[in-house]
Amino acid sequence: MGIIFAESADKHGIPRADALHAVTNADAIEDVPGLPGETTKVFVGHPHPQTDRYIEVIAALTRHGDIRVFHAMELSDLYRDLVE
Repeated sequence: MGIIFAESADKHGIPRADALHAVTNADAIEDVPGLPGETTKVFVGHPHPQTDRYIEVIAALTRHGDIRVFHAMELSDLYRDLVE
């Protein structure tokens, strides 16, 4: 089992360490639609402890037991209600 970052996770310039911090210290987690046979969740959290800003990270638990992070960006209006 490992953590895999898809190229799409880098699209918005969020450092991978920040994405991992947001996932492991999420203030909110919600199931979202994903590929059949995978469990996909959005994690909303701070990219590091010294900030009040939030990011959203979407990751899937694959059939092989890996965690595939494929989306990371500044918090959008789509998931803002999870922390407000």
